[in-house]
Amino acid sequence: MPPKYYVHENDDENWRLAQGSEVIRQAMGGALIRAPVDLSQKNLRILDSATGDGYQLAQIQATLPNKESATLIGTDIQDRFPKPPPPGILLQIQDILQPWPEEWKGSFDLVRQHLCLSSAGPRQADVVLRLGELVKPGGWIQLLEPENVIAEDDGPAHKQWLAMLTELAGLIQIDVHFSTKLESYLKDAGFEDVQSERVETAMGAKVPLEELREGSIKSVLLASKNVFGAGKMIPGGFKCMTAEELESWPTRWEQELKTKGGYFPMRVAWGKKPRSSA
Repeated sequence: MPPKYYVHENDDENWRLAQGSEVIRQAMGGALIRAPVDLSQKNLRILDSATGDGYQLAQIQATLPNKESATLIGTDIQDRFPKPPPPGILLQIQDILQPWPEEWKGSFDLVRQHLCLSSAGPRQADVVLRLGELVKPGGWIQLLEPENVIAEDDGPAHKQWLAMLTELAGLIQIDVHFSTKLESYLKDAGFEDVQSERVETAMGAKVPLEELREGSIKSVLLASKNVFGAGKMIPGGFKCMTAEELESWPTRWEQELKTKGGYFPMRVAWGKKPRSSA
C-alpha cells in the first residue's frame, strides 16, 4: 500500500504548498478565511492544523489588527518548520490521528485545517470531531478539501491524474469525493450555522493571474510526483493505466498544464460552535 503522505524534499514541499496557497487564496478572492470569525478581537487564538511551514498562518497574522495579543499555533505531522519560527507564531508536531493537548480543548476562536483530511483514511469523522473539541463556544472551524471531480473539458492527462487519485483513495479506504461530507462531519460534531462553497481553483494556463501561472504549474507537477511515486509502490502498478502510459504521463501532464490548464475545485466548509457548549 502506498504511504498516506509521500513527499520528496522539505524545501520542495514547502515551496509547493506556498505556491498552491497563493492560487487558492486568489480563487477565494484574496482571503484564506471564509468563517465569519471576528479577526479584530484582542487575544485572538487561531490553530492551523496541517500548517506545513506555517506559510498561511503568517499570511493570516499579517492581516490581524491586534496581532501583538494574538496566539497563533500551527501544527503538522512533519517538522518542516522554519528555525526560528516567525515572531508571534508557535509551530509544533501533531498527528491529527493522535490526541490533542488537553489544555487546548475549548480554547480557540478559529480552528482551520486545509488539504489534510484524506490522511485520516476511514477515520475522517472522528478527526473532525476531535478537531472541533478545540474550538471554544462561539468559535469557528473551517475545513478545505479537494472535490476531485472531472469536468467535461478536462484534458486526457488531467483525467488520468484524477483516475490515479481515485485509485489511491480506494487503497486507504476513503471516498475520493469525501469533500461532499464536510458539512455533515461538522454538523455531526455539533456545529451550527454550517455552510460550504466551491472554490474554483485553476491550474496552469487557466490561472487568471499571469504571475501565478508558472508557480501553479511547478506546484501541481511537484504534487503529481507524490502521486506518481506512490503509484510506483503499488504492487502491479495502477489499474487505471498501463505501465507505458504511466511513464509518459508526467511529460504529457506538464504539456497539458502549460497549453490547456485546468481546474481543481475545492470545497471549503465552516461552522460555529454553539455558545451553550461546555
